[in-house]
Amino acid sequence: MLLRGDGPAPARRIAVGVLLAAFGLTAAAGCSVEKTSDAEKPSGPAAAPSGPARGVTDTTVKLGVAATDPAQLKAFGVPSEGPASKDLYAAWVAAQNKRGGVQGRTIELAFRPFLPTGPAEAQAACVELSEDKKVFLAIGILTGDTPLCFTETHGTPYLGQWGQSAERDRRSKAPFVALEMADDRQRAAAVQALLDQKLLQGKKVALYWEAQDAAVTKNTVKPLLDAAGVDVVVQTPLDDYGKDQAAGDQALDTLVQKMRSAGADTILNTSNFSNLMIALQRANWLPEQVYATSAQALSPAVVKTTGIKPATMQRVTVAAPYIPTKAELLADPGLTACVEEYNAGGTGDRFDAAAASREALSAVANSCAAFRLFVQASDAAGRDLTAASWQRGAESLTKLTLPGMPLASLGAGKHSAGDAVGVFRWDAAQSQMLPAGPPISAVK
Repeated sequence: MLLRGDGPAPARRIAVGVLLAAFGLTAAAGCSVEKTSDAEKPSGPAAAPSGPARGVTDTTVKLGVAATDPAQLKAFGVPSEGPASKDLYAAWVAAQNKRGGVQGRTIELAFRPFLPTGPAEAQAACVELSEDKKVFLAIGILTGDTPLCFTETHGTPYLGQWGQSAERDRRSKAPFVALEMADDRQRAAAVQALLDQKLLQGKKVALYWEAQDAAVTKNTVKPLLDAAGVDVVVQTPLDDYGKDQAAGDQALDTLVQKMRSAGADTILNTSNFSNLMIALQRANWLPEQVYATSAQALSPAVVKTTGIKPATMQRVTVAAPYIPTKAELLADPGLTACVEEYNAGGTGDRFDAAAASREALSAVANSCAAFRLFVQASDAAGRDLTAASWQRGAESLTKLTLPGMPLASLGAGKHSAGDAVGVFRWDAAQSQMLPAGPPISAVK
């Protein structure tokens, strides 16, 4: 099963991590394919198509949403909670239409239930929304290169929870905008945060990555480590073994032994979180510290479901896109407005934010942030709403105020909104990773 970033085996562990991340925490940093070197990175996407826009009339604009619901996750064997995605978007669309829609146009919702279980499901969702429903723009949680079905193949603007990169920007014929910061910016900001806090100073570091993250590790992470004088005693890349879980596990076991033999006292992992942690448990060996750049580690459900022990997590520090605490989310006026609109809409069961988990609150915040960004960019586009004008509108927003996102911005050539990373450590009392400090700006 090829999922978020189409990473290597073990596929089941990646599947669980992706599905949990898809509904809960904004997900695993370090899982998308980035093929261009720093010198080759383009400044922005191909020009957005002009002319009459599909899904737009004088009085309406059709918004597509491909999103996962709790019931679907439970059917897949993944625990979840919170309102159904369709009910959330239906309530927010109704509330926005009462405010006048966007530029006087009523928003029409075309919802497509979606699980990020591989390219075939993503292709089906893309074709249904683009060709059958004829939406103007799609909001989604598609993984890896699969959103390019919208932006490259069908010329449909796409607003994702994640997945933006320079390569995908270049290939897209329609706008590709994401909430989570682009892959190269994630790694650079996360590693720089570790360096700024001198957490790698004086350590013997084993650098680990998986096949899909080779370019960003070599072109972004390794130069940062070299410039800071970090002692990388061994580099341990994992090849892509596809669906052959046994071969992937065997290769990982060999890499862990290589780390140990090299005298590494620290591991820096720039890829998927759970694979390596399970391999370390199999080897009954842990270095002094494991630093991870994957936000999978921030989900208690991912940790529990994949079988990572609390004692193992005590050795882990995560530097990844910032995810607010429950207290921060409850104090966020933007999220409060999102919850109030949903509860007032009567589209689903009432959501008690105070009783909800951080993951459920994050899920609502992420979905609402995507919808709010669609509205803001559409309003900024003006009355002549096309893919090109929507892109210009999004770029003109500059600094953003979105629920669940302490720092965010868009601009010319910057099409991923997130601007905050955090350093997180394990809290044994709460059995989860919590921020060790305030959000750190990734904007220099």
